[in-house]
Amino acid sequence: MDGAPRERDRVEGAKEEATLRSELSRVKEELSFLYKYLEEKKEQREELKKEIASLKQEIKKLKSEVSTKREEVLRKREEMSGLREEIERLRREINNLRSKLGRKEPSELKKMLNDLEWEYQTSSLSPEEEKRTVKLIEEVRLLVFVAEKVGEKESKLREKEQKHIQVVEEVRELVEGIERLRKDIAEMEGRLKVLAQKREEVERSIRETVEKIVTLKKRRDELRERLRDLLKKRRATEEEALARRVEEEVEKLIEREKELEKIYEKMLEDLKTGKRIKL
Repeated sequence: MDGAPRERDRVEGAKEEATLRSELSRVKEELSFLYKYLEEKKEQREELKKEIASLKQEIKKLKSEVSTKREEVLRKREEMSGLREEIERLRREINNLRSKLGRKEPSELKKMLNDLEWEYQTSSLSPEEEKRTVKLIEEVRLLVFVAEKVGEKESKLREKEQKHIQVVEEVRELVEGIERLRKDIAEMEGRLKVLAQKREEVERSIRETVEKIVTLKKRRDELRERLRDLLKKRRATEEEALARRVEEEVEKLIEREKELEKIYEKMLEDLKTGKRIKL
């Protein structure tokens, strides 16, 4: 009478076991996929970390170059200021000397000096004329000296002006170089921002994946525990059924022995009474 319910319990238990095993297999597959995905994300995080560190180092290097160039610009501008002062001083000195020369050119003064000296050496002059000539020679010689000084200072002025132009060009190149470096730095900082955002996305993905893994591991353990309980219950049920079958067999043997005992007793009774025993 208990056979049908027991069979129904066995079938339902088998279905539940199949369901548990199927879900457990699915959870294990998902965990395996998540572990692999997590490893990939960790490798991606390390690559981003290295790339970010390298980019930061490059930005630091470029900023150092900017600082060096800015210091060089300051030095060059100080040099430009000094050159401008020298140029102004030379121009003032030249103007002062030229005011003493009037409109006379250095070549004209040298010719005048040579003519006066030749006249002084070759002509017969009265004492008064000689005195005037000597005085004139000294005056012209002084002007020639002044003209030579003007020439020297003008040469020096041209040198300083050329140097000033050169330094101005160097400053311009330095400033343009600084501007290029700043553009490079801005571009790199933009890349750095993008990489930082990617790293944050990867970090978020890692956190979410770890949370999923924790949840799935908990579910896996629950399924394992339920499956263990089910199998344990089934073994207990099977052992109980086996014990019941053994008990039934024993009872059948006992009943059979009782029947045989009755038969043997009847046979003995018949032997005693002389009746013919039917086998």
